[in-house]
Amino acid sequence: MARADSTVRHGYKYFPLVSMFFIAVLLISNIGAQKLFAVGHLVFPGGILLFPLSYLFGDVLTEVYGYAKSRQVIWVGLACNLMMVVTLHVVIWLPPAEGWPLQTEFAKALGMLPRVTVASMIAYLAGEFSNSYVLAKMKVKMGGRHLWMRAI
Repeated sequence: MARADSTVRHGYKYFPLVSMFFIAVLLISNIGAQKLFAVGHLVFPGGILLFPLSYLFGDVLTEVYGYAKSRQVIWVGLACNLMMVVTLHVVIWLPPAEGWPLQTEFAKALGMLPRVTVASMIAYLAGEFSNSYVLAKMKVKMGGRHLWMRAI
């Protein structure tokens, strides 16, 4: 109980919520990336619909809670992503229950997830850490002013 009160007292009341949404966006985007869709002649992964929000949440984390807290959430996001990939990979390997006819479809739908997620995690680590670092440095250099410039 004291820890929860301490968290609120130090201005971290919404930190768990922002962190949760950040990580949820990351996981959902990686699953959504399995589906490709077309707009005219252009083809996009489904994850593109939600993934840009991860940068918005990352900026809020860095701006409001600081670089150290932002880094913590980035690492937790990576761990959650890894746990999702390993779990889904094991689930694909498990023999299907008798009478469940969707094993092939399930494996096809989620079978590329490990490769997509590894590529995503590399981009995520490079992008999120560099975004968070640059945002934090800009904030210090600008004395906390010009949020509009850092947000761009």
